[in-house]
Amino acid sequence: MDILLAKNFSDTAAKEWIRERIPLAIQASVVYVIVIFSIKRFMKNREPFQLTVPLNIWNFLLATFSIMGTIKMAPEFFGTLNDLGLAGSYCKIAHFTEGTNGFWAWLFITSKLVELVDTVFLVLRKRPLMFLHWYHHVLTLIYAFYSYPHSPGFNRWGIFMNFSVHAVMYSYYFLRSMKIRVPGAIAQLITTMQILQFISACLILGHLTILIYGQGVECDFEPKVYVLATFMNITYLTLFINFFLQSYVFGGGKDKYRSDKKREEKKLH
Repeated sequence: MDILLAKNFSDTAAKEWIRERIPLAIQASVVYVIVIFSIKRFMKNREPFQLTVPLNIWNFLLATFSIMGTIKMAPEFFGTLNDLGLAGSYCKIAHFTEGTNGFWAWLFITSKLVELVDTVFLVLRKRPLMFLHWYHHVLTLIYAFYSYPHSPGFNRWGIFMNFSVHAVMYSYYFLRSMKIRVPGAIAQLITTMQILQFISACLILGHLTILIYGQGVECDFEPKVYVLATFMNITYLTLFINFFLQSYVFGGGKDKYRSDKKREEKKLH
């Protein structure tokens, strides 16, 4: 609360707060996996909860938070692009963790703990629990807490892109939870945006490899964070491309989930 309500945001205090809670992120990830699979097992022979009102509120709050984060961080993001150029924007951290921008970057990191609740709604409503879903939540949380105290330059892109994608994604979820018809193409657009996000991240990390190890350019860079970021983005890119192909190209993904759900409903009756 001291950080949240402080008149002037202290990135030093924020980094220390996150550093001290890296074990909490790991513990939360373990508890999260145990809880969601326990609920999934508990719900196996039970009717799904509707949770309409809580889900509406949840999606509205996350959509609003993501939209605000995108708006608040846009000036620093595009300003750095203008001042330092493309490569400089992911090589140097500059003033990313300071002031209003730093405050929203810190909120983004802490929000990864809160977003774990997404999956609780999923399993209580007996929606398909994909490996991609829970793996993405766990690894993003661990990476966020581990990387923030080091604040490598390339986190500017990761955080801003993630805020932007989530602004669209949670707005879509909110409209759907409100029973408002949304064109099916929007879901494909969101998955495409996610894939483009991870392609961009992989290209950035690849270029940093050339700059730092090939040309000796000095960047705000932490090797261990770089390795984890590379592993994370390559696996995300692979899984999201597979999801897109199975869901929208080959037709097996969502049809399979519908079939599985129908079989479960038959067992109940």
